[in-house]
Amino acid sequence: MKTSILLVGRGDLVSFIQGIVCAEGYQVEQMEWTDLNRLSESALTNINMIILINEGYHEDNLKSGLESFVQLGVTSPLLVVTPKISPELIVELLDYGANDVMEAPIHGNVMMARIRNLLRVFSHASQEDEEIIVVHDLKVNLRSRRVSRAGEYLVLTPKEYELLEFLARHVNEACARSVILREVWGYDFAMDTNVVDVYIKHLRVKVDKGRSVKLIHTVRGIGYMLHTK
Repeated sequence: MKTSILLVGRGDLVSFIQGIVCAEGYQVEQMEWTDLNRLSESALTNINMIILINEGYHEDNLKSGLESFVQLGVTSPLLVVTPKISPELIVELLDYGANDVMEAPIHGNVMMARIRNLLRVFSHASQEDEEIIVVHDLKVNLRSRRVSRAGEYLVLTPKEYELLEFLARHVNEACARSVILREVWGYDFAMDTNVVDVYIKHLRVKVDKGRSVKLIHTVRGIGYMLHTK
């Protein structure tokens, strides 16, 4: 079976990339950005790689597009191609779930080398056991950075995920705010900030709201803990 690559977008850049990929013998499927809201997990079953091509769209489309695939639990590599990109946006897109980012105009041979590399890396990783932390019905996949509860995928921001992963790695341990600030935000000194409390509030909405079993608990005078009572 041929390796299948999904191109998201339309325009001259999409056509150019499609020509390059097809010439290398890959099977290509294509969809527009406006179709993402109707995307289903079953439609991606045989997709080996996804390339999101930004041509004339706002950068927020890239972030929401990446979130759509993450929410569906996609494990295929995600490559973003976009013109006029800043280093700051590259960092944001990688944090949102992209596995690589290329700036247009692109060189065909360079792009194919990156595609082959991503496919090789993910093919190797898929053969290895997933590293997953399970707390009650919450699953935190440390490799793909995807989180689900009772089979439902949760859409977390990069920093929300990092905070939840830290708590999951220290399940049933009381984690002090100062330690969380140091390990998750990189603050090596005490700061008068409520950033931890704010992000815990966001996580509780996504992880615990509407569920009979609460997993995120306040440890009075210390900080927070992930566990089931």
